Amino acid sequence: MDHPNADAFVNGPVVHHFDSCGWRGYRPGAKEMQQIPWDICAGQSPLDPMWLASDGGAEGSSGYLAQRAEASDEFYNESTPTWWIPGRYYDLRDTWCSFYLKELEPISVTEGYIPYLFIAAYMPGGLPRPNHRLSCWYLREPLEVGKGEWAFNERRLVNDPARWVNYHSADPGDTLDEVLAHCGFIGWMYLQSGIGTRGYTGVNATGVIGWDEMRFNMTDDDRADLQEGRPLRNALVL
Repeated sequence: MDHPNADAFVNGPVVHHFDSCGWRGYRPGAKEMQQIPWDICAGQSPLDPMWLASDGGAEGSSGYLAQRAEASDEFYNESTPTWWIPGRYYDLRDTWCSFYLKELEPISVTEGYIPYLFIAAYMPGGLPRPNHRLSCWYLREPLEVGKGEWAFNERRLVNDPARWVNYHSADPGDTLDEVLAHCGFIGWMYLQSGIGTRGYTGVNATGVIGWDEMRFNMTDDDRADLQEGRPLRNALVL
C-alpha cells in the first residue's frame, strides 16, 4: 500500500453497527458528532443530513443510521475510509459487502432513479492530494429497500467492468481495477438507471431511509464466518 500509515493497518473486514458515536464525538467542540457521524460517513444532499437513531436496527441491534431527504438533488450515504483519521483505502477486488436498508418514511424520487451500491476512489493511487481526481462506479444490480422491515443486500464486488457502470470519471483511463484496488468510499446511492455521467443528480428525493450493519472488505472466509455466526477476524468495528 502506497500510504504514509500503511504499516499501522491490519487488513480485515470493516463493520459499521451505527449503535454509538465515535470517540471524537466527546471532544470539546465536536458534540454534534454524537448524533451526526461525519467522522466515518458522508451523505447528500444537503451535506450530511443523517443521524444515529436508537429505536432498533437490523439483526436486533439497538441503532442504525437514518437519513432524511427533502427534494434532495442527490441521495446517498457512504463509508469514507479516505477521510478517517488516519485515512486509508481498501483493495476490494472480488470481496463481499453486505448491509440493510429500510424505508422509514415514504420515499419518492424522480422516475427512473434506483438505489445501487457504489464505490469511488481518488486517482491516481487512491491518495488525496492537490489536483487529484475522482473515479466512481456502481454495480448494475439494484438494491432492495425494505418497507416495514429491513431488507438485506449482499454483493460481491467482482472485478469485471461489464458488471459496473462508470458514472463519473475525470479521466477515462481510470479503470475499475484501479478504483477497486484503491477504494476510499463505498455505500448506496440513488442513480438514474442506464445513465452514465451525472446520473446521480436530479433525484429530487423526499423521505427517510435507514441503513444498518454495513460490512465490507470481506473475503470468502469472512463471509462464511458471518453466515455461521462466528466473529469476523481482524475486523475494524466502527
